[in-house]
Amino acid sequence: MNLKKNCCRYGMFNLSVYLRLVIGISLFFITLDSVRPAYGNEAEKTTHDIGEVVVVGDKIDDFIKENPSRVVFMDAQEIEKRNFQQVHEVLGSMPGVDVNNSSGGPGTRISIRGGGGSGVVLVLIDGRPASVMQFGGVDLGSIPIDIVKKITVFMPPVPVWLGPGSAAGAVFIETKNKMPRKKSGDTGKIRLSGGSYGLATASATGQFNSGDSQIMISGGGSHKDGRRDNSQKDQGHLSLHYDREKDGKGLHINGKLFVSDHGISGPTYNPTPNARQRYEKASLDMKFEGVSDLAAFTLKGWGDLATLDDTAENQSKSRLDTLSTGLGTDFFIAGASGKNELRLGTQAEHIRVDHTLTGEHDRNQLSAHGEYNIRTAPVVYTLGVRGEYASDFHFSPGGHAGISIPVFKDTFLKANAGYSEQIPSFGQLYQSSHGAMDHVRGNPDLDKEKIISSGMGLDHRFAGKHQFSCSFFRTETRNLIKYERDINNISEPVNLNRAVKQGVETVFQFKIFDRTDIDLSYTWQETENKDTGHELSYAPRHSGKLIFRTQFLTGTRFEWVTRGYADQYSDSLNTETEKLDAYFATDVKLSHPVVVFEKQALVFADIHNLFDKGYAAHFGYPDDGFTFECGMSFNF
Repeated sequence: MNLKKNCCRYGMFNLSVYLRLVIGISLFFITLDSVRPAYGNEAEKTTHDIGEVVVVGDKIDDFIKENPSRVVFMDAQEIEKRNFQQVHEVLGSMPGVDVNNSSGGPGTRISIRGGGGSGVVLVLIDGRPASVMQFGGVDLGSIPIDIVKKITVFMPPVPVWLGPGSAAGAVFIETKNKMPRKKSGDTGKIRLSGGSYGLATASATGQFNSGDSQIMISGGGSHKDGRRDNSQKDQGHLSLHYDREKDGKGLHINGKLFVSDHGISGPTYNPTPNARQRYEKASLDMKFEGVSDLAAFTLKGWGDLATLDDTAENQSKSRLDTLSTGLGTDFFIAGASGKNELRLGTQAEHIRVDHTLTGEHDRNQLSAHGEYNIRTAPVVYTLGVRGEYASDFHFSPGGHAGISIPVFKDTFLKANAGYSEQIPSFGQLYQSSHGAMDHVRGNPDLDKEKIISSGMGLDHRFAGKHQFSCSFFRTETRNLIKYERDINNISEPVNLNRAVKQGVETVFQFKIFDRTDIDLSYTWQETENKDTGHELSYAPRHSGKLIFRTQFLTGTRFEWVTRGYADQYSDSLNTETEKLDAYFATDVKLSHPVVVFEKQALVFADIHNLFDKGYAAHFGYPDDGFTFECGMSFNF
């Protein structure tokens, strides 16, 4: 009897879930039977551990070495094979990376190695910082997955050339340039899908070639009703990419438009069902790069313009306007022997925000960095320094040092240490309660965080195709910024005098057969607010991820992902009422290549939260439970 109760508790006897699963899979294979299969034999490429990545154009691939930095990446080929629909899905499949989407709006929260340590994860798009959303999430929704060339994740401490604000790790997103030309000339892709809670999506991407130039246009839209009242979301995006390469130099221009019109159901403890938001964003990026006899270089400039219109439950209206512009340079100089490498770079950025309730604020930031790598076989050393200046928080130093030593054949010992300072965001300084979101107030008296981080681990490859890594990490932060909630359910950021995070991360990647892989990752950590002895918020002691993927002889691909998290607290006081219970959640992906009207196509079915687990990744915002998406993409 107890066994049956436990099985029911964990969803093993949830008949409705299995009925929905059977129906979904049946529809999937009925679709397969109606078209002619296109058999594929290519082996799937797994996620890799690599060394540091150079920020200068194609040098990112050319100069990957056995460096001290802990890095994982996924390229466009694997993204397409595994049929990821969004950038956040790619990140969520990587070892040591956790992603939570906002319950309303386009923001995404990213944590690396269990989270909770310090600051937010820095996200870079083609070497420049991505927009940070209203409540601390990152603007990933405006990046069409079809234009992504590679996504690279750096575990802390990270190299200084990635830029300021990377104490908690960094995500480097490269968009496509100089796309491979095909004999047929112009190429394109169309994707259509639908799913639960009124989900409907459509997108199209086209590539056009003319001499030394290429143009890529990508656009699409989506609608979803959501499970909770007033959680409808309509989104649309349009991007234009121009690329011209000649005589070893390249010009790349990216323009993107994004709009989201959505309702926000609010936290369950303080629902505000009438709130609505409309988010509009336009961005322009330009990059000029080349290679000379002495150095490879990149000159880049960018601009973002975004508007957030908000209508609260009481119909009061407010508006948030943001503007950011920036310039940057990167130089990569390699010695004639290839043993020594020098990276130099600068960055200047102006940010301005104007809010109906909190007024206008601006910030000017300047930074410069230098990093020197020495390869004295078989040991690799790296040493970097950074200086940053912000008009409202003045000078902030930073540094990073690392060493990589081959201790046995195919086994490397890597050690890193770094210091950085994280200045508060405008949201943390001046945020006001906004619509139906969790009510938040800013704190203009915040100090910048001061972070010392270190890590040491072993990487081992065996049999030429398997990999095991084990890393110890520790972060100590002065003035850590965390949110505390008062009796009126209003949250405010405060500085914790001293906080510590330390733990162990293990990753095991095993290739069973040519087309079958298993990835296992597990992170144990302990965190402490030294002022109170409490655990840090959103920092589970245990977290893990299991990914099983295979490709059948018919070309059908199957992927199973199970994520697990121990109990964690959503507040700094560790109150039981705001404790998030432990949970396991499982996602499943199916895809099959076919030929439709003599064109290559792919039919797919994605299932989120297969066993319909009731959990919340953020206090007051329950997960939607079992959801599915089925669709088809065409290549031409």
